[in-house]
Amino acid sequence: MKDMDQEIIKFDYDGNFKEDDFYVSKSNKQIFDLLNKWPKWEKNFLNISGEKFSGKTHLINIFLKKYKGTKIEANLLCDNDFKKIKIFQNIILENVSEKINENLFFTLCNIVEQDNKYLIVTSENFKILINLMMNFYLL
Repeated sequence: MKDMDQEIIKFDYDGNFKEDDFYVSKSNKQIFDLLNKWPKWEKNFLNISGEKFSGKTHLINIFLKKYKGTKIEANLLCDNDFKKIKIFQNIILENVSEKINENLFFTLCNIVEQDNKYLIVTSENFKILINLMMNFYLL
């Protein structure tokens, strides 16, 4: 009965990062509203933390489409990125973990501070950022 074999159909699917397609709930309303208030933030540093597939990247992509900027994967952060970010006001550092090179992270924070840029960091656990920032301010 070969006629009954199933075939896999490949659908072309582009990521849909429209603001209208993002579901705002109690758990993400505060960060959604805050991102939409840019550049009127209290600080120029923002951490978005949450479990995998919780919508962090979707929110970031909405933000970048609306306000422009550049996105860097934290585990790929390198010295060459510092030249690239010079022309951007908004810098996104995605998926920060304890494996990040602290010296590169601190250099990025210094550039953001000195050049009056905005840094948005995503992570699965906000404690990682707290530890990094404590080290940064203790230096």
